[in-house]
Amino acid sequence: MIRFAAFSATLLLASLCQAAPAQGIDPSQPALRKPEALVLSHDGQFLLTANRGTGTVSIIDRAERKLLGEWQVGQSIIELQPLPDNRYVALDGQSHEAILLSHLDGQLAILSKAKVPYSPVKADISPDGQQIVVSCLWPRKLVSLNVAGDKLVVAQELVLPFAPRVVLFVPDGQTVLVGDNFGGKLANVDPQTLEVRYIREFPAHNIRAMTLSPDGTKLLLAHQLLNSLAVTNENDIHWGLLMSNELRWVPLDMVLDPEGDFYGNGFMHPIGEPGRGGGDPTDIAVIDDLQAIVTMGGTSQVGIGKYEAFGLFRVSVEQHPTSVVVSPEKDLAYVANGFDDSISLVDVEKAETIGKISLGATRKAELVDQGEQLFHNARLSMEGWMSCHSCHTDGHTNGLSSDNLGDNSYGAPKRILSLLGKADTAPFGWLAVSDTMEAQIHKSVKNTMHGRRLSDEETSALAAYVNSLPLPPPIDQLQQTRDEAAVAHGRQIFLQNNCIKCHAPPLYTSRESYDVGMHDKEGNREFNPPSLRGIGHRDTFFHDARATSLRDVFEIHGHQLSSELTDQQLNDLLSFLRSL
Repeated sequence: MIRFAAFSATLLLASLCQAAPAQGIDPSQPALRKPEALVLSHDGQFLLTANRGTGTVSIIDRAERKLLGEWQVGQSIIELQPLPDNRYVALDGQSHEAILLSHLDGQLAILSKAKVPYSPVKADISPDGQQIVVSCLWPRKLVSLNVAGDKLVVAQELVLPFAPRVVLFVPDGQTVLVGDNFGGKLANVDPQTLEVRYIREFPAHNIRAMTLSPDGTKLLLAHQLLNSLAVTNENDIHWGLLMSNELRWVPLDMVLDPEGDFYGNGFMHPIGEPGRGGGDPTDIAVIDDLQAIVTMGGTSQVGIGKYEAFGLFRVSVEQHPTSVVVSPEKDLAYVANGFDDSISLVDVEKAETIGKISLGATRKAELVDQGEQLFHNARLSMEGWMSCHSCHTDGHTNGLSSDNLGDNSYGAPKRILSLLGKADTAPFGWLAVSDTMEAQIHKSVKNTMHGRRLSDEETSALAAYVNSLPLPPPIDQLQQTRDEAAVAHGRQIFLQNNCIKCHAPPLYTSRESYDVGMHDKEGNREFNPPSLRGIGHRDTFFHDARATSLRDVFEIHGHQLSSELTDQQLNDLLSFLRSL
């Protein structure tokens, strides 16, 4: 059953501040802004970017095509949404705050701030401008805020059975659609009660963008699809059989019908074609009822396509486009380039880039920054079909299986592992084939992605980035469900069953490989145990993903228990594991 949770006392006491001018930043000072979101003001005069790397908002005069200024509003601004006036709602992914901003007379002011759950990622605003729904990734929460004058007031929370990302109000304001960050789930949520009506699922992962056609009849989604039945050879990659990237148009009325076949009755634009993949779609903007533009973050391009017309007109922009908006006149598309600190101007009719607006001076990328850029670069792979991020979404995992040469053979698909908190957990891979992160990266790019050979410098940068990826806090902490007594008792059960033989603290893994009574399709019986840290954030378990819940690991598969557990003992063991 879906859990509905009323807002906590902590959120009721959300910090609010009086309106104050935001601090102006000199854009000539070198920085890596990493623009993550781009919006158009309601009057169409200005473009605003949410800058993840600096916690700033940049404002551009659209007519003059020049930067007006940059303002410090937080620590890491990752989302920006316009209200039906000169105000905006921003999300700070580092301080975990929603921020109400106003833009007047060329100045940006902070009206109020409200604490929201950990890791807010996306927001949408109701048609009347009075309600904001925010998705919070790692707690698997939605939070609803009300706009009360110049204050944001947290109203209620909802715990979801998946990690949410994109959220979207439908035109009548009576439904919020919520997309799965890692898998292919799509939830229908009542915004008044913040309760889940139902959840649909379709073949997809990494649902990165969702929007509506202007007439409100079609829902557009940008996502990827990993085919677990394909193998990572040149044939399956070339034909887009292994990893496809899709812009999908589906009838909204069928999405809103719990029995409607929206997937079968939709239309799909393949983002990529044999010889030219279109790795990692990141955003969509509609041009009119039958035309849209999609950003390809992994190949530094955008694609313009018409409904029910095969193929896309592809246009090169700058490195890692993250967000796109279309001008009110429908003649230009503006594209935020996440690793270039710039906005590209794309002529929609001619399908060509006609200019660029700089967001300011950029500093030299440090080793971890270089690794982040490579991690999201689909051009490391054969024909640009996928990046590291394609399977390891946000450094985590899509939970699917892939048949690749990562274990030196085809024929035995393995579950894709999370990269969060992987530093100091060598060896790597289910069969412990790599002693260092650098060796594993070389193997993945060469054998799985069939990409170009990495230089030693590139490998070091990628390894530095992956090693920097932190684990999120434990799921029970984020959902405020931790029972310390149950965790303590569960720890004793963990020790009594000698689980530490394979999952030794503090990393809860081991350098050795073990036979745990399972084998893969190639007959391998010994596997290196993945770390149990962060296990509460995973949805599939074992090398072949045969278990689809942590409870099933023990209740159905009886994994390595020396004796049968009572229901209470199993509950306490799960409480301990969810606390890691």
